This record gives sequence, structure tokens and C-alpha cells, in this order.
Amino acid sequence: MATSLVKNLPFSPSVTGALLYALTRAPDQYRKPLLQRLSQYLSPKNIARAIATLKWLVALGLARNAHVFLSDIAQNNFRLRSERHRYVWETEIAVVTGAASGFGALMSKGLAEKSIKVIAVDIRDELPLDLQAINNIHYYKCDITNRQSVMDLAEWIHQEHGEVSILINNAGVCYEHSILDASEKALNNLYGVNIISHYYTLQAFLPNMIKNKKGHVVATASMASFLSPPGLIPYCNTKAAVLSLHDGLLAEMRVMYKCPEVKFSIVHPTFADTPMVQPFKNELNAAKAFVLDPQVVSDAVVKQILSGKGRQIIVGGGTGWLAGIRAWPHWISQAILRSGDNKIKLADVGTERTGG
Repeated sequence: MATSLVKNLPFSPSVTGALLYALTRAPDQYRKPLLQRLSQYLSPKNIARAIATLKWLVALGLARNAHVFLSDIAQNNFRLRSERHRYVWETEIAVVTGAASGFGALMSKGLAEKSIKVIAVDIRDELPLDLQAINNIHYYKCDITNRQSVMDLAEWIHQEHGEVSILINNAGVCYEHSILDASEKALNNLYGVNIISHYYTLQAFLPNMIKNKKGHVVATASMASFLSPPGLIPYCNTKAAVLSLHDGLLAEMRVMYKCPEVKFSIVHPTFADTPMVQPFKNELNAAKAFVLDPQVVSDAVVKQILSGKGRQIIVGGGTGWLAGIRAWPHWISQAILRSGDNKIKLADVGTERTGG
């Protein structure tokens, strides 16, 4: 948190603008003593350079703020007002898939702490004890790759608890294998859990959100939505599909259903310390790869839901710039991607890692 604050200070117009004002426009009784003090350490030429740098930083900061503001309203159908005022969190119901571990468990806890009733969904027989101890988390075992099972889940929730206003499609699995070695079973499971299940949950819960003109759908994607490293191609394919589905949902809600009130968010974390990554944590540490605290991802998602706005969230630990690498000239993007070729080590083919 502190590191992020320090990194952002140079691009904060409130900071750079105040310094620029103090050096150039402030009343003489404040400006002259400040310049005299600076002149003890800097030459007049360097002071002039510092002022010129501050002008550029103010301009860049204002441009960045404008970019963030315009991106925010664009992702919400150019609506300035959020939908937060329509939610009474104590009465809202959230469905979280892949809720027994990783991001899903943390998101379930985070929402429950805000008094939201959580329907935790997973394929395991039961939730971990810490989740079982939370009164407003209710567990439902469900194979989300089976459409009828998902529809049965929706019917049970409707009868026992009410209408769902928050859906988090978080469940995910990962296999590490080459394209030629990918088995039929692995591919079916990958696509079934990571993308096809999203269609089933959307078909089960989105119609009521459209009817009520109220709801928020969150999808857990990955930085793998933007990159396809050898050994993870099928997994990356599914995460790129999740991003494409997110974009399509925004368009269909606007064009076909005239329902801009329903919000959609997607989160792209890099490697995080979840059960999916745990078997390879030592290798990542040896390579000095940045491994996220999964709580950071969960907190970002919960915060976004509470904001009443939709957004694409990139939690990359300094790798967020990779999200735009496909738009770069090929000679630049390919040079960057090829630089990591010698570091790639494939694990045993078909090694399944589950979590989210």
C-alpha cells in the first residue's frame, strides 16, 4: 500500500500542482524564501529544470486522471452515477463459484463481512471449517459443468433464499501440457469449468437481474487472457474466452436487453498464492517472479462490487502493461515474449492444479 502511494505521488496533480504553485505563483512571502532555500542546494539552471519537470508531471497527472475517469464511465455505459444507492447489502444474495479455496474463499468471506448472504458453490463435499463458521455463508455442492445441476442450484436458491443480485464466476482449473499432448479429458474439464460453466450460471441467474434491472456479475480471468506461454495454451485460451464473454455481455446488455443498470466486472490477477499455484511456488520464487497475496485480489473485487460500478481490474504487480501487448508492433511484442523462452520448463503433462 505504502509502495503504491509513493509510486503514484509524482503523477498526483494535487502534489505536483501544489509544488509548482509554491515555486511559481505563490505570494512572495512564501515563494521567495522557498526559492532561497532551494538555491542553497540547486543552481538556478537546475531549479528551472525542476519547475519545467513539475509542469510536465502536472500535465501527465491531469491526463492520467482524465483517462481513468473516462474509462470508468465508458465501462458503465457512460453513466456517471453508480448503482450503489439501489443495494441494501443486508438483503443481497451473492453466488460465488469455486468458493472452497483460493480467491473464492476470500471473496466469500469479504462479502459476508459486509452482511451480504453468500451462496458458496464448489465441487467438494463440504466447505473448510473457517467458512462453515460464518453464519451468512451457505454451501451448495454443484458440478457447474452440468447445466441441469446449475439450474437446480438456481431453483434451490430462489426457493430457500430469494433472488440473486451478485454472481461471481470464479471457479477455475489449470493443466500444464503442450497442445499436442493435451488429453480429451483435460480439455473438456478446462473448457467446462473455466468458460462453459459461465454460460450456465449466466443463463440461470442473469434473467432475474435483467428483470429487476439490478445486478453485478464478476468473472475471474487472469493475465493469461493477454498472453499464451508454451505449456499453458489451453488454459490461456479459456481465460481469453472469459474476457471475450465479458465484452460481449456488456454489448448485449446495452443493445439487446436495454439494461445498463446490470454491471459487469472482470479481474485479471497475475500469479497468486492460491492452491492452483502452490505446487510451483518454489519455482516462481527461484525465478524471482512476483506472487500476489490473494487477499489483494479479493479486496479489489469486493470493493468493486460495493462501488456499484463495473470495471476491468488488472492486479498485475507491475505487469499490467502486458494487457496491451497485442496492440504493440509485432517486432516489439515478439522480442519481449521470446526473451523468456529459455526460462520455460514444462511440468508433467496433464498435471492438474485446481483453485481460483
